Amino acid sequence: MELTHRDYDVLKLTRTFGQLASTHLTELLFADRSHSVPDKVLGRLVRLGYLSRVGRRATGDKGGAGAFVYQLGRAGRLLLDVEGRPSPNVSNHALMIADTYLDLRRAEKAGVLTVKRWDVELPVPPVVRADLFVSLDFPGQQRSSSYFLEIDLGTEAPVRIREKVAGYWRAVQVSDAEFFPYVVFVVCQQVRKNEIGRILRTLPEEQQEMVWVVLIGELIPQLMKL
Repeated sequence: MELTHRDYDVLKLTRTFGQLASTHLTELLFADRSHSVPDKVLGRLVRLGYLSRVGRRATGDKGGAGAFVYQLGRAGRLLLDVEGRPSPNVSNHALMIADTYLDLRRAEKAGVLTVKRWDVELPVPPVVRADLFVSLDFPGQQRSSSYFLEIDLGTEAPVRIREKVAGYWRAVQVSDAEFFPYVVFVVCQQVRKNEIGRILRTLPEEQQEMVWVVLIGELIPQLMKL
């Protein structure tokens, strides 16, 4: 069965993030179609082996079952020449990266900003890899800016946070760009925001100036201040 252009868009977007919930795919690629269309398309791609369901996304404080989570199936991995083994488990980290990207696209649709460029897992030489890089225009402010977004689930130890910031500082030192993007840790809970904020205050002042930590629900207004 021949794949459509939208089928390829589904597969390529899933490859980019590693895993996506059906809600991500529906809003990003099927906003112009009825609610039944994405279910039919995703179901067909699963039956053909281009996608596989990893499980359901936990939702709510008690972890109830939510949307299906998809990754590339065997046929999809062969088609797009993806190496390595598929994950047996839902990746909450990948899904939160997608959540963050979706928030940016919603802000773009609302006319708040324009996404000029974006990359997932972007290498930042010499040693860091950004979870999500975005270059944005803010029409209302008549300015542009770029950010390295670090998506934090609250699982990394303080030493790892310090190592990550040190890696970005090394990138600053070897960069010949006039401006280096801000590094923004995106977190889900105020407690984690406070914890990372405390860690950052122990760093050298020049490193503190390039790093921020924000709640995911406050990301867009905070980026507009940076």
